[in-house]
Amino acid sequence: MIVQQVFYLLLKNIEINFITQVLLYWLVGSISFYSIGILIEKVIKSNDILRDKLTARVNKVKNQPFPSFTVKGIITGEIKAFLSALIILYLAPEVHRGNSLLLNFGWFLMRIVAADFCFYVAHRLLHTRFLQKIHLKHHEFRDSSSFVAGHKSLVEYIIVAIADVLPIFIFGYDITQLCAWSLIGNAYNLEGHSSLSIFFIPSDFHDLHHTCFNGNYGIQGLWDRVFNTLNPPTKKPGIMFPVSFIEYILINSSINKDTEKT
Repeated sequence: MIVQQVFYLLLKNIEINFITQVLLYWLVGSISFYSIGILIEKVIKSNDILRDKLTARVNKVKNQPFPSFTVKGIITGEIKAFLSALIILYLAPEVHRGNSLLLNFGWFLMRIVAADFCFYVAHRLLHTRFLQKIHLKHHEFRDSSSFVAGHKSLVEYIIVAIADVLPIFIFGYDITQLCAWSLIGNAYNLEGHSSLSIFFIPSDFHDLHHTCFNGNYGIQGLWDRVFNTLNPPTKKPGIMFPVSFIEYILINSSINKDTEKT
């Protein structure tokens, strides 16, 4: 919501046509993806104190060489991202919601719940025997790194992109909200694959998914709890998001009570 307010203040007096919206949405997504990923991998992980403090990994795995960046890979990725932005904005209904905090709170809440559900369903289907081959490229890495978030086959890229934008077709899009969601969504995705607990979620949540190859199919764990597929992480709290800390306290108190009963 705060990020949306910033985009609104920057763009409120500018008339933005369709092509400009596509370019803006694409640039925000691409720049934030590489910027956040480089911040995590080259700045935070290079600092021994920060890395040790923020490490949330439960199961240690053998280090693997990660795919190096190539000009061809970056160009291919950006073409896919631009075409996705073009198609999404062309098909989705545009809604001007302004910068009402209450209204945007409701929209973001529904967006998060709906997006998490759509991703959960798509991701769980990718782990079925019928669709598993599509997803195996992403699971080449058990020792995860931020940029593994983008390491997937073209078919999986399309499936995940559709799952992520389905709520936009339900609720419509405001370009300021869409840009905010793109930036924050990249932070979630990159942190989730980093094995560190930095911004929003305990990163061993998705790390456990990579090491165990099952469970933790959602973004935050809500739908995993609902459908009983949660592989409980340690819930080590991140710096910026108090929900992780609250869940950490609740889970530990629950474990202590069970231990006392035993």
